[in-house]
Amino acid sequence: MPTENLLELFRSASNGVTTDTRLCKEGMLFFALKGENFDGNKYAEEALAAGCIAAVVDDLSLKDVAGCVLVDDVLTALQNVARNYRRTFNIPVLALTGSNGKTTTKELINAVLAKKFKVHSTKGNLNNHIGVPLTLLSAPSDTELLVVEMGANHLEEIKALCTIAEPTCGLITNIGRAHLEGFGGIDGVKKGKGELFDYLRSKDSAKAFVNANHEVLMEISSGLDCVYYGSDEHEPVARFVKDGGRKFVWAKGSFTSEELEVNLEGDYNLDNIATAIACGLEFQVDKKDIGEAISEYMPSNNRSQTTKTEKNTIILDAYNANPSSMTGALESFAKNIEGEKLVVLGDMRELGIYSHEAHKEIVGLCDRLGLDAVFVGEEFYAVNERDARIFSRVDDLKEVWEVETVRGKTILLKGSRGMRMEQLLPLL
Repeated sequence: MPTENLLELFRSASNGVTTDTRLCKEGMLFFALKGENFDGNKYAEEALAAGCIAAVVDDLSLKDVAGCVLVDDVLTALQNVARNYRRTFNIPVLALTGSNGKTTTKELINAVLAKKFKVHSTKGNLNNHIGVPLTLLSAPSDTELLVVEMGANHLEEIKALCTIAEPTCGLITNIGRAHLEGFGGIDGVKKGKGELFDYLRSKDSAKAFVNANHEVLMEISSGLDCVYYGSDEHEPVARFVKDGGRKFVWAKGSFTSEELEVNLEGDYNLDNIATAIACGLEFQVDKKDIGEAISEYMPSNNRSQTTKTEKNTIILDAYNANPSSMTGALESFAKNIEGEKLVVLGDMRELGIYSHEAHKEIVGLCDRLGLDAVFVGEEFYAVNERDARIFSRVDDLKEVWEVETVRGKTILLKGSRGMRMEQLLPLL
C-alpha cells in the first residue's frame, strides 16, 4: 500500500497506533513489528479481534486476511507514515540528543514551553527508531510545538531519526563517554551526536541551541545559526547558591537575578536548567512562567530523585550511567553534600573494550574524593582493588545489608539501568 494511503488509514484511527496487542483499543491501527525474539505478524488477527481498524503486516501468509494491510517492511512503513504525518504540521520541531541528561532536559523544556504553547513531546525515553515515529504519530492535530528526544548508540542513527522527524531546531546536551562500544570511542560519539547539527546545517532557517560552556559543542556547531547560552559571555547561565545550594538556582542576566527553588540535585543539572531557560527565552515564554516551570518540575523515573526514609536520605540517579555522568554525579555529591555520605555504584554498560579502565577510574575517583563507596557488578568486581568494597551481584550486597543496618547517611545510588539499583531502596 502506498505511504499516502497508509497516512489516510492512520488518520482514520480514532485511538492512534500501537505495536503491542496488550495495548490494543477499539479504533487503533496496529503495526506488526518484528524483533529478534518476537514477530508481530503472529498477533495481527488478535489485534483485529481487539477492535483495531487494520493491522499493517509484512508476512505474505496474511495478504488475504481481512483487515490486514500488506507492506514490504512494517518498520519502514511506520517510519514513512510518521514522516508524512509530521509534514502536515507547519510548526517548530525541536530535536535533542546528547550523551547525558537528554530526558531531564527534554522534560524541563517541555515544562517551560507548555506555559505558552500546546506542546507534544517524547514520552519517557521513546527515542529510538521505533520511539520517534510513535512520538510523532501520537501528536494531536492541534499541537503547536514538538519536542523530540533522539537516542543512539551507533553512527548514522541520529541521521536516520532526523530524516523522520525533520527538526527545525535542535540541541545536543553534551558529548561524553557513553555507548563507547557502539560508537567505537569518544570520536565516534562526537560524530554520531553531531549528526543532528549536520542535518540542521543542511536546512534553511534551522537553528541550534548551543551550550557555550562546552568547547566541543562550539566546535561542531560551526556554520549554524546558533542561540548560545550557559557561559558568562553567553547568558542565561544557572548556578546553585546558598550553603552549597542543592535546592536553589540563580539564572542571571537576560532572565532574572532572583533565586528559584528547584527539585533537582547535582551540579550536572545546571546545564539542563540553563538549556530550558534558553529555549523558553527564544520562544518568548514569559520570564515569570519560565521560573515557575523550572521550580515546579519534579524529577521521576529514577532520575535525580531525592527520597527521605526513616534511616537515610537517598539520591536515586539510577536510570542510566556512563563514565561522564558518573564522574559528574560523584564530583557534585562530594562537593555539595554535608554530613555522612555514602555512594553505591553499579556497573556501567555498553563500554566494550573501554569498560575495565573506566570502572577502575571510577573506583580511583571515589578514593581521591574521599567518598565512602560500595561498588556492585561484574565489571567493578573485575577491578579488584584491595581496599574497595566490591560485590559482584546486587543480591550479595542485599544479604550484607539485611544484617548490617545503614543509617544516618545521605546515599547516592547510581548505575546503568540493567543493574536495577533501586532494588536496594527497601534496605535503606
